[in-house]
Formats: sequence, structure tokens, C-alpha cells
Amino acid sequence: MKLDIQKIKSTYFQDIKKCWKEADIDFPNFLKEVPYAKKNQNEQYIQSISDKFHEEFNKFSRLTVRKKDSKQKISLMVREVLREETIIGIHQSMDEQTLDAYQEELIEFLRHARTFSPNLSFEGIGQAIRNYIVYIIFNELNQGKPGFNIACFGYSMLYPFTDNYIDSELHTPQEKQNYNQLIRNKLEGKEVSPSSYHQCKTCELLDKIEISYPRDLDCTIYTLLLAMLDAQEVSLNQCQELNLDEILDISLYKGGISVLIDRFFVQKEITVRDLLFYLEFGLFLQLADDLQDIKEDSEKGSKTLFTADLNCKSAEQLVNKMLHFLYQMTNSYPSANEPFKQFILSNCYQLIYSSIVGSKEFFSQEYLGKLECFFPVTFPFLEEMYHNRLDKIDIHSQERYLKLLDELLIQP
Repeated sequence: MKLDIQKIKSTYFQDIKKCWKEADIDFPNFLKEVPYAKKNQNEQYIQSISDKFHEEFNKFSRLTVRKKDSKQKISLMVREVLREETIIGIHQSMDEQTLDAYQEELIEFLRHARTFSPNLSFEGIGQAIRNYIVYIIFNELNQGKPGFNIACFGYSMLYPFTDNYIDSELHTPQEKQNYNQLIRNKLEGKEVSPSSYHQCKTCELLDKIEISYPRDLDCTIYTLLLAMLDAQEVSLNQCQELNLDEILDISLYKGGISVLIDRFFVQKEITVRDLLFYLEFGLFLQLADDLQDIKEDSEKGSKTLFTADLNCKSAEQLVNKMLHFLYQMTNSYPSANEPFKQFILSNCYQLIYSSIVGSKEFFSQEYLGKLECFFPVTFPFLEEMYHNRLDKIDIHSQERYLKLLDELLIQP
């Protein structure tokens, strides 16, 4: 179907907003509890695997010979984890050959990312690869063939490049406006003259999309990217006084178009039902981000559904609504790949639970205790994992791990 942004906003957004507003605010009864004994088993498994990888990484960084053997051992360890762990359980919904192919695809993504931007931090790499994983999920849901997608790589890398620039206090409002205008001109097919290294790299990422989608054949992707740029500019209004309906509009616009672009890169026709599902999925992912960032957004004065009312009861009702909305959205979407769809649903629940841990001070202990029953590990263990993430360590240690990553990514 032909994607019409104005129709999407005037018709489909209204249908989705109606579904969101009608979603129940009571605690759901369809979640599956994880017994404490299973949580304990999961934590022991995660700690054991973490220790093994840490030990092997330390060996690898000290070795001057036999690095090839150590690299192969690390690769086999990753492969083994993907095929045996039961916490995420991706091997239960994907055959071994497909799993191998997607693993190699993500490795190829990392190779391109490190070559394209050697100075990009772990946080930036993580931001980009998370978006690419969303594309992979959609590709598998639609039973597409695995294979590195250079256009989606360019789109995914735009996230750390554009968001970090716009969010930075080092750049003036005029510089940010000029940067956005450069992107707009580039997307409209106009001649541009980048005036900085950052602008040049941004244009290079857009070129990677244009190589795969020549303008004279299909302008759909540029229409979507221009809508995404507009959504990002509209989201700047979140620091102003807005009512709940206006906040919901921004969340749906920004999240929905972002995810619709990921779906566009899947080489499958988009139906009306697809359109609704992926726009809904985008709203869900945007709300999951907002859920994790309640403190940061409230301190900046950014209006989201979660910062509009910081009362515990309001936040808890919003999370309940998210769970009901997600359940209804996923189960009403027909898919030829039903096992993988249920895998997505299960892990989206986990995304909500883990996002709450980052904003736990905005929820009652009673509510946190109820949700913890459904997470595969205890919340204190999850917090410890969060604090030990690579993007949380100091710059010197990050540089050491990035050098290690580069050595591991070298093709034999």
C-alpha cells in the first residue's frame, strides 16, 4: 500500500489513540509468574556465564600468541549461550541456521559501526544496534531472509548521531536548527554543503540509504524520514505546557514513524493491518523509553505521559495500561510466524519490568513487588547488572574494551 503521512496522522493515529485510551488500567491477570527457585537458577546461570566471559576476555587481552584460538573460543561461547539459555529463550522460536545467520548479521553491523565511527561510545553503539535489532525482529516476524541491510545500518546509526547532537548543551539552538535543516535539505534531494565532520558523517549515513533506495524509483523512505525529522522537531515542544492528548500525539508520532521506518526496510508489502500494528508497536517502545527515563525527563521539564503526573498511582495505572495495550495489540495481529510473535510479546513484558527498575522511586513497593514476581530474576540482581553495563564504566575502561571488540571483529 502507498504510505500517506497525512492519512496516517488523521485516520490511523486516531484509531490507535482510541485503543490506547480504552486499554484497562487494572493490574492484568494474564502475566506468567516466575517461581523464586527459577529466578535463583537464572541468576546463578547469568553470573556463571558472566564470570566465564570475563575470564576469557582477560586472557584474550593479555595474549600475544594464540589469540586466534581464544577468539574462536569466545565465539563458541556466545553460540552456546544463544542455544541453551532459557531466560530470553530465542532458540525456542528460531531454528539454528537462522539464529547463526542473525548472529553474523549483528557482528557485521558492529564491524561497520566501528569502521564508520571509531570514536562512537558503547552507549552510542548500543543505541544504534538496538534499533537494528528491532528491524531484525520485524524481518523474522515477516519470515524475511537474514542478511546485513546497509540502508537500515545507515538509519540505525542516525540515532546516536542526531539525538546526541540535538540533546547536547554544547551546541546552540541556531546550530541545532542548521543541522536539522541540512538533514531536511538532504532528504529532499537538494545539494548540501556540510560544514563540519559531524555533518559530513550524517550525510554519509543518509547516502547509505539513498544507494539502496534511488529517488527516481521510490520516494517512500524519504517521506518517512522527513516525517521522522518533523516528529523530532515537534517533540521539542515537550518542554512546554501540554495536555495529555497532546503528549500522546507526540509519543505516537515519534515512536510510530520510527518503527514504521524499520518495518519499511523489511522487503514485504505493508497492509493496513501491518500499518496499525507497527504504529502501535512504536507507541509502546516510546512509552517504554519514557518509563525508564521518568527521573531524567522530569528534571529537564520534559512532558511525557509519565511525568505529567508523578503520583505513584498514576504511574502504576499507566504501566497496567501499557501491559493491556501490548497484550491486545500483539494477540490481535495475525502472523504466519506465531511462535516468534509470542517470543516478542514475552520479551516486551520483560522490557516493561526492567524499565520500571530504572524508575523505581516513582512506584510503590507493593507494586514493584507484584511485578517482580513475573521477571526472570530479582530486581536487585537486575540493578546490579545494569550498573555493570559497559556503557556505565569509565572512559579509559571503555577504550580498552573497544580495542578488544575490534580485535574480536577482525575477520579470519
